[in-house]
Parts: sequence; C-alpha cells; structure tokens
Amino acid sequence: MSAVLIADRYDPTGKEITSKTPLGPGITMAKFLGARGSRTTLDKLYNDSFDGPPDFEQIARNLILHANILQSIIGNSEYTQHRLTVSEGVYEPNPLFDDSGNYIGERPSGVLQLRRKGQAVVYQLIDKNGKTDPRKTFDLAVYWKDYIDYDKLTLDYDTYDPNGDLTCQIVIETPEVPSSYEVSYARNLETKYNGELQTTNELLEILG
Repeated sequence: MSAVLIADRYDPTGKEITSKTPLGPGITMAKFLGARGSRTTLDKLYNDSFDGPPDFEQIARNLILHANILQSIIGNSEYTQHRLTVSEGVYEPNPLFDDSGNYIGERPSGVLQLRRKGQAVVYQLIDKNGKTDPRKTFDLAVYWKDYIDYDKLTLDYDTYDPNGDLTCQIVIETPEVPSSYEVSYARNLETKYNGELQTTNELLEILG
C-alpha cells in the first residue's frame, strides 16, 4: 500500500467535475474524453440511462494516476522525437434505448468497464511521421514497467492496419483510488499479438 502523491489543486474532492477539471500540470479531464479531434463531454459520456448516476469525483481520482503516467516521460530525452497520445480513454457505450428511454445496449465489461471508470487507458507513442513506433513503444513499456504504478501493463501489437503494418500500443490498468489516496498495485505484465496472449509476467518485443 502506498500513497498517491497529489497537489491540493488537483484533488477533485468536493469540487464540480467538468472536462476542464485539472488532474496534473497541463492535463485536464478532457485529455481522456475521446481521441484528438473527437472530444466529448462528461454529460454525454455518462448519460444516467447508461448505468446510473456517475461518481465524477471517483472517476477523476482514478484518472489522476493516468495523468501521472502522461507526466512520466516529460523531459525524457529518449522521447523528444515522439508524442505520447491517449488513443482510447473513457469508454462511451453505444446509445441504444427502448421506447421508454431505458438503456438496452451491451453492458461494458473487462477493460471496457475499467475504461468506463477511468481505471484503464490505451496509449500510443507516435513518431514524427504520425505512426506508432513499435521499437520505441517496447522501450517505453520496459521503462514504465519499473517507473510507474499499475495493476496491469499490456504491450499490445497488431497488424490490423489496412497496409499490414505492425502497430503497437500500451494498455495500462490501474486500481480504484479511494478518497484516502492509499492504493496498492498488482503490477502484472503481458504481451499480446493480434489479440492473442504471447507472454505473462514479462514483456516480449515483436518485430515486423
């Protein structure tokens, strides 16, 4: 068990939570609300009909861990030619309702449910050509393995790109952060390729 280090100005307790709520230096809730160019709002993402009234303070506390993760490579000379992006932040269920306004869409589970609660985020390391860089992403995963806090770190490779190019992303799952900010971490590791598990408790570099 360890305490999450947080400055008072970023503690969401007792505050109105909006997309502008700061979670860390230069990072607000909006960073995790949709990909670049398709940002959305908390009210839209957390329509009460989806799964009841959301606990925005809890979601914000959970996302503080991810704001710290984003901060972890600022100033690191290894990544000055790359841009770390949130490719998949808070998950928005499909807006399917019956005639009475009741939500009838599929309930999120697994990583989608963790994304829904701000406990899982998918990151991509983008090079100056606008593509993911599998080699540097592996290096980043190895760095994060030792220097950030997480429940599970997944190094996820795939060849789903229409061009058949190898792409790579990192999925970070984190625990729920209580109001005490006292948290313990499982620190599990895995590598996947095209959705298939390749390794557990270690990271495997896959080259295209």
